[in-house]
Amino acid sequence: MATTRRATPADLPFMVHVLRHAAGGTSGPLDVEECRTNPAIAHYIDGWTPDQVGLICLVDDTPVGAAWVRNLPASDPGYGFVAPGIPELVIAISPHHREQGLGGYLLESLLDTCSANGIKSVSLSVGVGGGWVWVCRRVGFVGVSYRGGRVVMLRVDPALGGCCG
Repeated sequence: MATTRRATPADLPFMVHVLRHAAGGTSGPLDVEECRTNPAIAHYIDGWTPDQVGLICLVDDTPVGAAWVRNLPASDPGYGFVAPGIPELVIAISPHHREQGLGGYLLESLLDTCSANGIKSVSLSVGVGGGWVWVCRRVGFVGVSYRGGRVVMLRVDPALGGCCG
């Protein structure tokens, strides 16, 4: 059975571990050094603090995935950047634990945590051909733009009565 807990600074090495798998996509995982030195990827980790909301997904008390939000400025946007003040969601599950519904569970848990912490909108970027587009639509994300074979999606908290409920 999967559970989640709030991420802490001690979880940053694990967050880098899952980020390298997510950022590498179908080409395979990036190495840790590239995650730390490539500015387009490093800003998802650098500067992250627990007050920005993050969760660790656990199976039998072992971390298997992580999801967190980063509020990046327009001068240093992420792949899923929509607008200043709308944090971008980062999510990844360790390769050996994929295709078990853990990503959807972690995504829903993070969105609930965001809502509870006053975060009303989040964005993300996902590959057009993957199953993640469907998973994200199921929880209220809508496509807002396409960039290089990826769709940028936005979710507005359904409690606001917006487009995405």
